[in-house]
Amino acid sequence: MSKDSVKLLNFWPSMFGLRVHYALDLKGVSYDYQEESLLNKSKELLEANPIYTKIPVLIHNGKPICESLVIVDYIDSVWPGSHKLLPEDPYEKAVARFWADFGDKKLYDAGNRLIRAMGEEHKKAGEDFKWALMKIDEALGTIAPGKPFFGGDAMNFADVGLAPFICWFKGYQKVGGFVLPGPEEWPNLHKWVDAVNSVDAIKKSTPSPDKVAEFAEVIRKRVLGAA
Repeated sequence: MSKDSVKLLNFWPSMFGLRVHYALDLKGVSYDYQEESLLNKSKELLEANPIYTKIPVLIHNGKPICESLVIVDYIDSVWPGSHKLLPEDPYEKAVARFWADFGDKKLYDAGNRLIRAMGEEHKKAGEDFKWALMKIDEALGTIAPGKPFFGGDAMNFADVGLAPFICWFKGYQKVGGFVLPGPEEWPNLHKWVDAVNSVDAIKKSTPSPDKVAEFAEVIRKRVLGAA
C-alpha cells in the first residue's frame, strides 16, 4: 500500500489554518507544509480552491479539501485512530460542531473588528468579544464540568475549532485594547486555555503570541493608513 501524500497550504498566523495543523498533529499524521502569501497566492492554491481562493487547503493524494472545519471533519474520518475528534453520539456531535462554528461566527468576527475598527464600532467589538468568551466559559462548565476540554479529558472537534484563537489573545489586547478577565471571573476558560497550551501536538504548530501580536499591529497600521 502506497504512503499517503498529505500537504497543507496555509498562512502562518491563520487561526483557520491552525485548526488543520492541530487536527493533523493530534492524529499523528505526517504532512508537508507550504507557506502561502495572501498578497501573492500560489498557482497551486488558486487551482486547489478556485471558488474561494483562500487558505487553508489540504491536498490528500492529489485531491484538495477546502474550508477549515470541513477539513478537520475530513481528517477525523480518514484517520480516526485512537483520538476521535467528533463524538459518536449524535447529540454530542452536534454540540461539538456548534461550538466550533461559534468560533467562526462570533470570536473571529468580533476579534477582526477589534483589530480593524475604530470609534463606536471598536467599542462594540470589545463587548462582543467579551460576550463570546463568557459564553465559552459557561459552555465548558455545562458540557464538561470539572474537565479541561470540551471533549472531557481530551480535545475534540470543538476544542480544535476554538483553540487557535488563544494565540491571538495577546494581539487583541495589544492592538484592540481587550483585557481578558482573570480566572476568578472565568475559571473554566482559563483552565481550558492552560490545558490546550500544555498539549504537545498544539505546541508543535502554534506561533508565538508575541509574533502574532506584531502581525496584528501591522494589520492595524494598514487600516489606519488607509483611513
